Amino acid sequence: MMLLLALVLSVATALPARRQTQDIFNNLDINSDGAVTLHEAEHQLTVGSIFTALDADCDGVVTMDQVNFYMPDMVAVLSPLDLDGNQSLTSQEAQTATTIGNIFNFFDVNDDGLLERPEAARLIELITRLQAAAAAQGNTGCQPLTG
Repeated sequence: MMLLLALVLSVATALPARRQTQDIFNNLDINSDGAVTLHEAEHQLTVGSIFTALDADCDGVVTMDQVNFYMPDMVAVLSPLDLDGNQSLTSQEAQTATTIGNIFNFFDVNDDGLLERPEAARLIELITRLQAAAAAQGNTGCQPLTG
């Protein structure tokens, strides 16, 4: 009985995050074909909006410690954007160091020019984990990833 209760609780707590991930992807996928093109990404996103979504506690900084705690494999992605080497990333650094095209190409693992759901999931998962952690601390996040 306890195992069943634990399973039900884990599924119930995962559903809002899964729904949020689906909503973010669906907002990016303008023509609803199940994949995001670079054009769609450039139309819906800015480097600043991605940074703001990552900055879930709204302090203007995303630290490598925060990223490492929630998704260690993403530190290697974000570290090169830390232009001053202080182990934290500001919006200005992110906007100076990269473009939506670079971000898109990084996540387009199979190089087909499309971000299918599994490819986009890593970025969306990192954002939702950081936002959930901030919410648990009483912060509600600065703004959604797409508007």
